[in-house]
Amino acid sequence: MVRTQVHVPTGRPLWSLLEDAFVDEGTEHLVVHGRWGAIEIADTSPLVREALHRMSLGPVALENISALHENFVRWKTGSGPCLIWRKLKNTLDQLGGCVVPSLGLNDGAGPILSVVAVTKDAVFTLPHIEDDEPVRMRKGTEIERLNGDQALACPGLAYQAILHSAPATEIAKSLLDAETSIAVVAEALQLEKTLVADVVSYLAGAGLVVVRC
Repeated sequence: MVRTQVHVPTGRPLWSLLEDAFVDEGTEHLVVHGRWGAIEIADTSPLVREALHRMSLGPVALENISALHENFVRWKTGSGPCLIWRKLKNTLDQLGGCVVPSLGLNDGAGPILSVVAVTKDAVFTLPHIEDDEPVRMRKGTEIERLNGDQALACPGLAYQAILHSAPATEIAKSLLDAETSIAVVAEALQLEKTLVADVVSYLAGAGLVVVRC
């Protein structure tokens, strides 16, 4: 089953570049250097330059860029992304595994989970999953210790998920136990369904969570 509907997070989508990536901003060129080599960016517009500059500083909310704010508000209310965001997303997809998508809450306290690529050509999307759809963690997924955080990893996948805080960790652990659903996890953990849906969607986008069709 191909999912064309994109999940709209209730929390804050955050974006950054890998810590070892840096942006070379020339007057006529834009190159991102990372662990997989140099990637020349075709779109050298002021929007792309500002987005990449902010992302090089750590997880940021790109809707704070003035050109994207109105689009972000429309997206949050279900109107769908506009052309300017699609163009920026095309650039982020071109950067592949150099981009780190994260999920934050609306308290401004930083990400509760981050999705980090382990391959060059990884492209991240957020699938929409209904609250009652059966979901489970992909077979072979385990929680590991990584630089003081806990990480979800599964051999052969393009991404691993770094769990920065308790809600994300608790949700991930509940998905490891057995097949379940967003609604069941939310009730069991006494968490908002919207928060559980956000975390499950990020994990599904990383390939760590699968949906039984």
